Amino acid sequence: MRALAAGCFVLLGPALALADGAPNELGPGVLKLPVLERKAEQGILTPVPITVALPAPLAPKAARVLVHYKVWGDPDWITLVLSRHGATWTGAIPCLEVSTITGDVRYYVRIHDAEGSVLASAGSRVKPFRVTVKHDSVLGQRAQTKARCPDPSDCPRGLPGCPSEAIKEIPCKSDRDCEGGMSCSWRGFCEVTTRKTSWLSLGVEQDFGLVSTTGACSIQAQENEGTACFRELDGDNYASYPVYTNEPLGPARGPTRVLIGFDRLVFYDTSVGVRAGMAVWGKGPTLRGAAEFVPWSLSVRATRWFGDDLFVRPGFRPFAFLTAGYAQFDLVTHTRVREDPTHVSYQGGNDLEQDVELWKRAGDGFAGVGAGAGYAPTLDSFVFGELAVVQVFPFSATVITPTVGAAVGF
Repeated sequence: MRALAAGCFVLLGPALALADGAPNELGPGVLKLPVLERKAEQGILTPVPITVALPAPLAPKAARVLVHYKVWGDPDWITLVLSRHGATWTGAIPCLEVSTITGDVRYYVRIHDAEGSVLASAGSRVKPFRVTVKHDSVLGQRAQTKARCPDPSDCPRGLPGCPSEAIKEIPCKSDRDCEGGMSCSWRGFCEVTTRKTSWLSLGVEQDFGLVSTTGACSIQAQENEGTACFRELDGDNYASYPVYTNEPLGPARGPTRVLIGFDRLVFYDTSVGVRAGMAVWGKGPTLRGAAEFVPWSLSVRATRWFGDDLFVRPGFRPFAFLTAGYAQFDLVTHTRVREDPTHVSYQGGNDLEQDVELWKRAGDGFAGVGAGAGYAPTLDSFVFGELAVVQVFPFSATVITPTVGAAVGF
Protein backbone atom coordinates (compact mmCIF):
# COMPACT_ATOMS: atom_id res chain seq x y z
CA MET A 1 0.00 0.00 0.00
CA ARG A 2 2.99 2.33 0.21
CA ALA A 3 3.15 2.48 -3.58
CA LEU A 4 -0.55 3.23 -3.73
CA ALA A 5 -0.20 6.07 -1.32
CA ALA A 6 2.29 7.58 -3.72
CA GLY A 7 -0.30 7.59 -6.48
CA CYS A 8 0.71 4.30 -8.14
CA PHE A 9 -1.79 1.64 -9.21
CA VAL A 10 -0.06 -1.73 -9.28
CA LEU A 11 -1.72 -4.97 -10.39
CA LEU A 12 0.56 -7.81 -9.31
CA GLY A 13 0.06 -11.47 -10.14
CA PRO A 14 -0.83 -12.68 -6.62
CA ALA A 15 -3.50 -10.01 -6.29
CA LEU A 16 -5.07 -10.57 -9.70
CA ALA A 17 -7.25 -13.37 -11.03
CA LEU A 18 -9.94 -13.85 -13.64
CA ALA A 19 -13.47 -14.49 -12.50
CA ASP A 20 -14.30 -18.13 -13.25
CA GLY A 21 -10.74 -18.57 -14.45
CA ALA A 22 -11.04 -17.12 -17.99
CA PRO A 23 -13.11 -14.86 -20.23
CA ASN A 24 -16.27 -16.45 -21.60
CA GLU A 25 -18.79 -15.90 -24.38
CA LEU A 26 -21.09 -13.92 -22.10
CA GLY A 27 -18.57 -11.08 -21.74
CA PRO A 28 -15.15 -10.16 -20.34
CA GLY A 29 -13.77 -11.48 -17.11
CA VAL A 30 -13.28 -9.34 -14.02
CA LEU A 31 -9.87 -8.74 -12.50
CA LYS A 32 -10.23 -9.19 -8.75
CA LEU A 33 -8.46 -6.71 -6.46
CA PRO A 34 -8.65 -6.04 -2.71
CA VAL A 35 -11.20 -3.34 -1.95
CA LEU A 36 -8.63 -1.08 -0.26
CA GLU A 37 -6.59 -0.90 -3.44
CA ARG A 38 -9.33 1.06 -5.18
CA LYS A 39 -8.28 4.32 -3.51
CA ALA A 40 -5.03 6.26 -3.22
CA GLU A 41 -3.85 9.84 -2.95
CA GLN A 42 -1.01 11.95 -4.32
CA GLY A 43 0.15 15.50 -4.88
CA ILE A 44 -0.50 17.89 -7.73
CA LEU A 45 1.59 18.05 -10.94
CA THR A 46 2.62 14.41 -10.70
CA PRO A 47 1.75 11.52 -13.04
CA VAL A 48 -0.27 8.51 -11.96
CA PRO A 49 1.90 5.54 -12.99
CA ILE A 50 0.05 2.33 -13.80
CA THR A 51 1.45 -1.19 -14.03
CA VAL A 52 -0.71 -4.15 -15.01
CA ALA A 53 0.80 -7.61 -14.57
CA LEU A 54 -1.44 -10.13 -16.35
CA PRO A 55 -1.85 -13.70 -15.10
CA ALA A 56 -0.52 -16.57 -17.21
CA PRO A 57 -3.88 -17.62 -18.77
CA LEU A 58 -4.59 -14.09 -19.96
CA ALA A 59 -1.18 -12.71 -20.98
CA PRO A 60 -0.82 -14.56 -24.35
CA LYS A 61 -4.27 -13.40 -25.50
CA ALA A 62 -3.83 -9.71 -24.66
CA ALA A 63 -2.97 -7.46 -27.60
CA ARG A 64 -3.73 -4.07 -26.04
CA VAL A 65 -4.31 -2.80 -22.50
CA LEU A 66 -6.20 0.47 -22.21
CA VAL A 67 -6.61 2.80 -19.26
CA HIS A 68 -9.70 5.02 -19.30
CA TYR A 69 -9.45 8.00 -16.99
CA LYS A 70 -11.29 11.16 -16.08
CA VAL A 71 -9.81 14.06 -14.12
CA TRP A 72 -11.80 16.13 -11.68
CA GLY A 73 -14.07 18.62 -13.44
CA ASP A 74 -13.57 17.15 -16.94
CA PRO A 75 -16.80 15.81 -18.53
CA ASP A 76 -14.99 13.41 -20.88
CA TRP A 77 -13.18 10.13 -20.39
CA ILE A 78 -9.74 9.88 -22.02
CA THR A 79 -8.08 6.64 -23.11
CA LEU A 80 -4.41 5.70 -22.76
CA VAL A 81 -2.70 2.66 -24.25
CA LEU A 82 -0.09 0.99 -22.06
CA SER A 83 3.27 -0.28 -23.27
CA ARG A 84 3.98 -3.99 -23.21
CA HIS A 85 6.96 -5.59 -21.43
CA GLY A 86 6.32 -9.32 -21.53
CA ALA A 87 3.27 -10.05 -19.37
CA THR A 88 3.48 -6.60 -17.79
CA TRP A 89 1.95 -3.43 -19.24
CA THR A 90 3.04 0.00 -18.03
CA GLY A 91 2.11 3.62 -18.54
CA ALA A 92 0.94 6.71 -16.69
CA ILE A 93 -1.90 9.18 -16.54
CA PRO A 94 -0.02 12.30 -17.65
CA CYS A 95 0.92 14.79 -14.99
CA LEU A 96 -0.04 17.56 -17.41
CA GLU A 97 -3.57 16.18 -17.25
CA VAL A 98 -3.49 15.90 -13.47
CA SER A 99 -2.23 19.51 -13.37
CA THR A 100 -2.93 21.54 -10.22
CA ILE A 101 -6.61 20.63 -9.95
CA THR A 102 -7.37 18.89 -6.68
CA GLY A 103 -10.01 16.18 -6.49
CA ASP A 104 -10.44 12.60 -7.64
CA VAL A 105 -8.83 11.18 -10.77
CA ARG A 106 -10.99 8.19 -11.71
CA TYR A 107 -9.81 5.37 -13.96
CA TYR A 108 -10.24 1.72 -14.86
CA VAL A 109 -8.45 -0.84 -17.03
CA ARG A 110 -9.67 -3.00 -19.93
CA ILE A 111 -7.69 -5.72 -21.72
CA HIS A 112 -8.40 -6.29 -25.45
CA ASP A 113 -7.44 -9.11 -27.79
CA ALA A 114 -6.13 -8.61 -31.33
CA GLU A 115 -9.65 -8.21 -32.77
CA GLY A 116 -10.72 -5.64 -30.19
CA SER A 117 -12.85 -7.83 -27.94
CA VAL A 118 -12.56 -7.10 -24.23
CA LEU A 119 -11.00 -10.08 -22.46
CA ALA A 120 -11.02 -8.69 -18.93
CA SER A 121 -11.36 -5.48 -16.96
CA ALA A 122 -10.42 -3.95 -13.63
CA GLY A 123 -12.83 -1.33 -12.38
CA SER A 124 -15.53 0.30 -14.48
CA ARG A 125 -17.10 3.68 -15.15
CA VAL A 126 -19.61 2.95 -12.40
CA LYS A 127 -17.01 1.70 -9.90
CA PRO A 128 -13.64 3.17 -10.95
CA PHE A 129 -10.35 3.31 -9.12
CA ARG A 130 -9.70 6.71 -7.57
CA VAL A 131 -6.60 8.74 -6.90
CA THR A 132 -7.35 11.79 -4.80
CA VAL A 133 -5.13 14.68 -5.85
CA LYS A 134 -4.27 16.97 -2.93
CA HIS A 135 -2.23 20.11 -2.63
CA ASP A 136 1.25 19.81 -1.19
CA SER A 137 0.24 21.90 1.80
CA VAL A 138 -2.27 19.21 2.75
CA LEU A 139 0.04 16.27 2.14
CA GLY A 140 2.88 17.84 4.11
CA GLN A 141 5.91 15.55 4.19
CA ARG A 142 4.17 13.12 1.88
CA ALA A 143 4.19 15.70 -0.93
CA GLN A 144 6.06 14.35 -3.93
CA THR A 145 8.47 16.68 -5.61
CA LYS A 146 10.61 14.29 -7.61
CA ALA A 147 8.03 13.57 -10.34
CA ARG A 148 6.96 17.10 -11.15
CA CYS A 149 5.66 17.80 -14.64
CA PRO A 150 8.37 18.64 -17.18
CA ASP A 151 8.07 21.68 -19.34
CA PRO A 152 5.43 20.89 -22.03
CA SER A 153 7.93 21.92 -24.72
CA ASP A 154 10.46 19.45 -23.34
CA CYS A 155 8.29 16.35 -23.25
CA PRO A 156 9.61 13.54 -25.50
CA ARG A 157 7.40 10.67 -26.64
CA GLY A 158 7.10 7.89 -24.07
CA LEU A 159 8.14 9.95 -21.04
CA PRO A 160 5.72 9.23 -18.16
CA GLY A 161 3.48 12.23 -17.72
CA CYS A 162 3.57 13.27 -21.37
CA PRO A 163 0.25 13.16 -23.23
CA SER A 164 1.63 11.22 -26.22
CA GLU A 165 0.10 7.94 -25.00
CA ALA A 166 -3.49 9.08 -25.45
CA ILE A 167 -5.47 7.37 -28.22
CA LYS A 168 -8.68 8.48 -29.89
CA GLU A 169 -9.79 5.25 -31.56
CA ILE A 170 -10.51 2.23 -29.37
CA PRO A 171 -10.56 -1.10 -31.28
CA CYS A 172 -13.62 -3.27 -30.88
CA LYS A 173 -15.33 -6.35 -32.24
CA SER A 174 -18.90 -5.72 -31.07
CA ASP A 175 -20.92 -3.02 -29.31
CA ARG A 176 -20.32 -4.63 -25.91
CA ASP A 177 -16.61 -3.76 -26.26
CA CYS A 178 -17.52 -0.04 -26.23
CA GLU A 179 -18.71 2.23 -23.44
CA GLY A 180 -20.08 5.70 -22.82
CA GLY A 181 -22.80 5.55 -25.46
CA MET A 182 -20.36 4.45 -28.15
CA SER A 183 -20.94 1.62 -30.61
CA CYS A 184 -18.57 -0.53 -32.64
CA SER A 185 -18.23 0.97 -36.11
CA TRP A 186 -17.84 -0.98 -39.34
CA ARG A 187 -14.13 -0.05 -39.27
CA GLY A 188 -13.68 -1.89 -35.96
CA PHE A 189 -13.37 1.12 -33.62
CA CYS A 190 -15.65 2.51 -30.92
CA GLU A 191 -17.41 5.67 -32.02
CA VAL A 192 -20.09 8.05 -30.83
CA THR A 193 -22.53 8.52 -33.67
CA THR A 194 -26.02 9.77 -34.32
CA ARG A 195 -26.21 7.82 -37.58
CA LYS A 196 -29.62 6.26 -38.22
CA THR A 197 -29.20 2.78 -39.68
CA SER A 198 -32.86 1.84 -40.27
CA TRP A 199 -35.19 3.83 -42.54
CA LEU A 200 -38.91 3.58 -43.26
CA SER A 201 -40.10 5.26 -46.45
CA LEU A 202 -43.35 6.16 -48.17
CA GLY A 203 -43.35 7.02 -51.87
CA VAL A 204 -45.49 7.48 -54.96
CA GLU A 205 -44.37 5.89 -58.22
CA GLN A 206 -45.70 6.64 -61.70
CA ASP A 207 -44.82 4.01 -64.29
CA PHE A 208 -44.08 4.69 -67.94
CA GLY A 209 -43.07 2.18 -70.56
CA LEU A 210 -41.93 1.44 -74.09
CA VAL A 211 -44.13 -1.13 -75.85
CA SER A 212 -43.51 -2.93 -79.15
CA THR A 213 -46.62 -2.33 -81.30
CA THR A 214 -45.65 -4.43 -84.30
CA GLY A 215 -48.18 -7.28 -84.49
CA ALA A 216 -49.43 -6.49 -81.00
CA CYS A 217 -53.09 -6.46 -82.08
CA SER A 218 -53.12 -9.85 -83.77
CA ILE A 219 -55.37 -12.50 -82.29
CA GLN A 220 -52.34 -14.62 -81.44
CA ALA A 221 -50.64 -11.74 -79.55
CA GLN A 222 -53.81 -10.87 -77.63
CA GLU A 223 -54.27 -14.48 -76.58
CA ASN A 224 -50.65 -15.31 -75.69
CA GLU A 225 -48.54 -12.16 -75.24
CA GLY A 226 -50.54 -10.08 -72.77
CA THR A 227 -51.84 -7.43 -75.21
CA ALA A 228 -55.38 -6.13 -75.72
CA CYS A 229 -56.50 -3.74 -78.50
CA PHE A 230 -59.69 -1.66 -78.57
CA ARG A 231 -61.08 0.31 -81.50
CA GLU A 232 -61.15 4.03 -80.74
CA LEU A 233 -64.39 4.59 -82.65
CA ASP A 234 -66.61 2.37 -80.50
CA GLY A 235 -64.33 0.85 -77.83
CA ASP A 236 -64.88 -2.74 -79.01
CA ASN A 237 -62.08 -5.25 -78.72
CA TYR A 238 -60.28 -5.48 -82.05
CA ALA A 239 -60.35 -9.11 -83.25
CA SER A 240 -59.29 -9.24 -86.86
CA TYR A 241 -56.24 -9.82 -89.06
CA PRO A 242 -53.87 -6.85 -89.22
CA VAL A 243 -50.94 -6.58 -91.59
CA TYR A 244 -47.68 -6.70 -89.61
CA THR A 245 -46.03 -3.34 -90.21
CA ASN A 246 -42.79 -2.08 -88.68
CA GLU A 247 -44.35 0.16 -86.09
CA PRO A 248 -41.94 1.96 -83.70
CA LEU A 249 -41.84 1.38 -79.96
CA GLY A 250 -44.80 3.15 -78.46
CA PRO A 251 -44.44 5.31 -75.31
CA ALA A 252 -47.00 4.11 -72.78
CA ARG A 253 -48.43 5.19 -69.46
CA GLY A 254 -48.46 2.69 -66.62
CA PRO A 255 -50.01 2.36 -63.17
CA THR A 256 -49.59 4.76 -60.27
CA ARG A 257 -48.32 2.99 -57.16
CA VAL A 258 -47.96 3.73 -53.48
CA LEU A 259 -44.77 2.20 -52.07
CA ILE A 260 -43.78 1.38 -48.50
CA GLY A 261 -40.10 0.65 -48.02
CA PHE A 262 -37.56 -0.39 -45.42
CA ASP A 263 -33.81 0.11 -45.83
CA ARG A 264 -30.98 -0.93 -43.55
CA LEU A 265 -27.56 0.71 -43.65
CA VAL A 266 -25.01 -2.13 -43.68
CA PHE A 267 -21.96 0.04 -44.25
CA TYR A 268 -21.18 3.77 -44.36
CA ASP A 269 -22.12 3.95 -48.05
CA THR A 270 -24.25 0.82 -48.62
CA SER A 271 -27.81 -0.13 -47.73
CA VAL A 272 -30.16 -2.98 -48.58
CA GLY A 273 -33.92 -2.78 -48.55
CA VAL A 274 -37.33 -3.98 -49.66
CA ARG A 275 -40.31 -2.23 -51.28
CA ALA A 276 -43.95 -3.29 -51.13
CA GLY A 277 -46.33 -1.48 -53.47
CA MET A 278 -49.96 -1.23 -54.45
CA ALA A 279 -51.26 0.06 -57.80
CA VAL A 280 -53.99 2.58 -56.99
CA TRP A 281 -54.67 3.78 -60.56
CA GLY A 282 -54.00 2.65 -64.11
CA LYS A 283 -55.43 -0.88 -64.17
CA GLY A 284 -56.20 -1.96 -67.72
CA PRO A 285 -59.11 -4.07 -69.06
CA THR A 286 -58.90 -7.86 -68.82
CA LEU A 287 -60.00 -9.89 -71.82
CA ARG A 288 -62.35 -12.81 -71.29
CA GLY A 289 -60.46 -15.86 -70.12
CA ALA A 290 -57.31 -13.90 -69.20
CA ALA A 291 -55.82 -13.61 -65.71
CA GLU A 292 -56.81 -10.57 -63.66
CA PHE A 293 -54.32 -7.78 -62.98
CA VAL A 294 -52.37 -8.19 -59.72
CA PRO A 295 -52.08 -4.72 -58.14
CA TRP A 296 -49.44 -5.45 -55.48
CA SER A 297 -45.69 -5.57 -56.03
CA LEU A 298 -42.63 -6.60 -54.05
CA SER A 299 -38.96 -5.86 -54.72
CA VAL A 300 -35.50 -5.87 -53.15
CA ARG A 301 -32.71 -3.39 -53.72
CA ALA A 302 -29.09 -2.63 -52.93
CA THR A 303 -28.13 1.05 -52.76
CA ARG A 304 -24.77 2.80 -52.96
CA TRP A 305 -24.60 6.28 -51.38
CA PHE A 306 -22.05 8.71 -52.78
CA GLY A 307 -20.21 10.82 -50.22
CA ASP A 308 -18.19 10.68 -47.02
CA ASP A 309 -20.37 8.98 -44.37
CA LEU A 310 -23.51 10.91 -45.38
CA PHE A 311 -25.71 9.63 -42.56
CA VAL A 312 -23.83 11.38 -39.73
CA ARG A 313 -25.02 14.83 -40.83
CA PRO A 314 -27.91 16.52 -42.63
CA GLY A 315 -27.53 17.52 -46.25
CA PHE A 316 -27.58 16.33 -49.84
CA ARG A 317 -27.50 12.55 -50.45
CA PRO A 318 -27.03 11.19 -54.02
CA PHE A 319 -27.36 7.46 -54.62
CA ALA A 320 -27.63 4.67 -57.19
CA PHE A 321 -29.24 1.25 -56.81
CA LEU A 322 -29.93 -2.19 -58.28
CA THR A 323 -33.43 -3.62 -57.94
CA ALA A 324 -35.38 -6.76 -58.80
CA GLY A 325 -38.75 -8.16 -57.88
CA TYR A 326 -42.33 -9.01 -58.80
CA ALA A 327 -44.86 -6.64 -60.38
CA GLN A 328 -47.37 -6.37 -63.20
CA PHE A 329 -47.44 -3.30 -65.41
CA ASP A 330 -50.55 -2.40 -67.41
CA LEU A 331 -49.16 -0.07 -70.09
CA VAL A 332 -51.45 1.85 -72.45
CA THR A 333 -50.53 3.47 -75.76
CA HIS A 334 -52.04 4.04 -79.21
CA THR A 335 -51.21 2.53 -82.59
CA ARG A 336 -52.66 2.04 -86.07
CA VAL A 337 -53.67 -1.24 -87.63
CA ARG A 338 -54.20 -2.03 -91.32
CA GLU A 339 -56.48 -4.87 -92.37
CA ASP A 340 -54.97 -7.80 -94.25
CA PRO A 341 -57.08 -8.12 -97.41
CA THR A 342 -56.06 -11.74 -97.88
CA HIS A 343 -58.01 -12.77 -94.74
CA VAL A 344 -61.76 -12.68 -94.26
CA SER A 345 -62.63 -10.84 -91.05
CA TYR A 346 -65.64 -12.01 -89.09
CA GLN A 347 -65.71 -8.74 -87.11
CA GLY A 348 -67.68 -6.00 -88.77
CA GLY A 349 -66.97 -2.29 -88.65
CA ASN A 350 -63.24 -2.47 -89.31
CA ASP A 351 -61.86 0.17 -91.65
CA LEU A 352 -58.91 -0.54 -93.89
CA GLU A 353 -56.85 1.54 -91.43
CA GLN A 354 -57.90 2.60 -87.97
CA ASP A 355 -56.54 3.80 -84.65
CA VAL A 356 -56.69 1.46 -81.69
CA GLU A 357 -55.91 1.72 -77.99
CA LEU A 358 -53.25 -0.82 -77.11
CA TRP A 359 -52.87 -2.25 -73.59
CA LYS A 360 -49.84 -4.33 -72.68
CA ARG A 361 -49.92 -6.37 -69.47
CA ALA A 362 -46.19 -6.82 -68.84
CA GLY A 363 -44.72 -8.91 -66.07
CA ASP A 364 -44.36 -10.69 -63.80
CA GLY A 365 -40.68 -10.35 -62.90
CA PHE A 366 -38.41 -7.36 -63.39
CA ALA A 367 -34.82 -6.25 -62.82
CA GLY A 368 -33.14 -2.93 -63.35
CA VAL A 369 -30.99 -0.04 -62.22
CA GLY A 370 -31.74 3.42 -60.90
CA ALA A 371 -30.35 6.59 -59.41
CA GLY A 372 -31.64 9.46 -57.35
CA ALA A 373 -30.91 12.16 -54.86
CA GLY A 374 -32.44 13.52 -51.72
CA TYR A 375 -32.04 15.99 -48.93
CA ALA A 376 -31.95 15.27 -45.20
CA PRO A 377 -33.03 18.36 -43.22
CA THR A 378 -32.34 16.42 -40.00
CA LEU A 379 -30.51 13.23 -39.11
CA ASP A 380 -33.77 11.26 -38.91
CA SER A 381 -35.69 12.60 -41.92
CA PHE A 382 -35.10 12.43 -45.66
CA VAL A 383 -36.98 13.49 -48.81
CA PHE A 384 -35.96 12.02 -52.15
CA GLY A 385 -36.62 11.57 -55.83
CA GLU A 386 -35.37 8.69 -57.95
CA LEU A 387 -35.64 7.20 -61.43
CA ALA A 388 -35.30 3.52 -62.31
CA VAL A 389 -35.21 1.72 -65.65
CA VAL A 390 -36.32 -1.92 -65.43
CA GLN A 391 -36.76 -4.73 -67.90
CA VAL A 392 -39.92 -6.76 -67.40
CA PHE A 393 -40.28 -10.49 -68.25
CA PRO A 394 -41.60 -12.90 -69.51
CA PHE A 395 -44.21 -10.55 -71.06
CA SER A 396 -41.54 -8.11 -72.12
CA ALA A 397 -41.48 -4.33 -71.78
CA THR A 398 -39.05 -1.64 -70.75
CA VAL A 399 -40.47 0.40 -67.88
CA ILE A 400 -39.31 3.73 -66.45
CA THR A 401 -40.37 4.34 -62.85
CA PRO A 402 -39.89 7.83 -61.37
CA THR A 403 -40.62 7.98 -57.62
CA VAL A 404 -40.85 10.75 -55.03
CA GLY A 405 -41.16 10.16 -51.31
CA ALA A 406 -39.96 10.72 -47.78
CA ALA A 407 -38.29 8.55 -45.15
CA VAL A 408 -37.74 8.56 -41.39
CA GLY A 409 -34.75 7.01 -39.66
CA PHE A 410 -34.39 5.23 -36.35
